Amino acid sequence: MSVLTYWAARTGVFLAMFAILWLVGWRDLLAFFAAFMLGWLVSYLAFPGLRVRANEQMAGWITRSEKGIREADAEEDAELESRREA
Repeated sequence: MSVLTYWAARTGVFLAMFAILWLVGWRDLLAFFAAFMLGWLVSYLAFPGLRVRANEQMAGWITRSEKGIREADAEEDAELESRREA
């Protein structure tokens, strides 16, 4: 849930920055990119704990998704080792 929460918070900051720039009179593609950069900077500084929790959750997902690959590699290594011994 931390990844979704962090994504939503960062998206909200981006939309707020974009709205502020739109109200100030920036109504072009530059406003989109400026809002993206400002939103990234503000959310990076404003949500350090949430960023760490989201990173830990994503690392757990990656570890679980690679479990089958590690098991297959171990099985292949054992098979190659048994061929060498024979």
